[in-house]
Amino acid sequence: MESKRERTTRRTSFFQRYLIPITIASSVVVSGTVGYFVSQFNMNRDTNESISQAEMQSRVDDMQAESVTTIEKEVPQIINDLEEYNQDLTQLVQQVDWLKENMVPVRNVLEHINSATLFISGVNSVVSSPVLGKMSSYLSSANSTLNEVDDVLFRLEHLSSIKQEMAETRKRVSQLYETYQTENDPALLLEMEHELDTELVYQIEDVRTSTIEAREALELSTNVIVTANYTISSYQKVKRTGGKAIETLQFWKEEKNENKIDQDKYDRIEKELADSRERLKDLPEEMAERSKRTISSINEVKTELQVARLAEVIQTD
Repeated sequence: MESKRERTTRRTSFFQRYLIPITIASSVVVSGTVGYFVSQFNMNRDTNESISQAEMQSRVDDMQAESVTTIEKEVPQIINDLEEYNQDLTQLVQQVDWLKENMVPVRNVLEHINSATLFISGVNSVVSSPVLGKMSSYLSSANSTLNEVDDVLFRLEHLSSIKQEMAETRKRVSQLYETYQTENDPALLLEMEHELDTELVYQIEDVRTSTIEAREALELSTNVIVTANYTISSYQKVKRTGGKAIETLQFWKEEKNENKIDQDKYDRIEKELADSRERLKDLPEEMAERSKRTISSINEVKTELQVARLAEVIQTD
């Protein structure tokens, strides 16, 4: 799981870069709209100008109606976006699990060939092969890239919990909005304010960043497979050129009892990786656009919820 410190650092970075301007803009809109209305309301009440109580009530009703109209427009879009995030997260979680599972045989083969390289190097006076140097280079590169894949996959372990949390948020918002559509009670809309909180914005940004990292993991895994194939090819060549001398070594006797390298399995993994890369090719860019839209909608709904709530306060004043 991603550590609390790592997640906090990611959130702080996003807050400084994106969320603060959104919050400031929201405050300006709310304070500007509501502040002006309240000042006008108080001024007219204190100076006994010609605006009647009925007209003031009408203005409050109009303000609340406009807010409700905006909320009714934006909430379905937010619900739809959250469903799309759920679908994408399902794919990302499956991809992470698939990579974890299919990198295991790759790692095992690399470890096996690494042991073979050490044995071959130890008997270099018996078997001298220029391919040995290339094989060692391929091994080093493949293992290094595999470590990078492991690091990315570790950072993506939290996606399952994010998926569950966002799905629960979508369910609660959907239920509230469906009930509102049936009962037509604006008070039900106000209950959404708790659901559309800052945590949801952090989660959306987290998913956007994780999508980029998932694509990176696929790219790195492809490099591992390609390099591993080069390594296997070199390994087979060393065995062929070693002749009978190398077959007399105890290592090769022990090797006969081990599973042979399954090239068909590697070909399958390579093909599935290519398919996955194609599916995720455009997802980070699509996610970036969607996250901006969703966060904008959430911000607008929260602003209008504040306006609607204040309208209720004025009505009871």
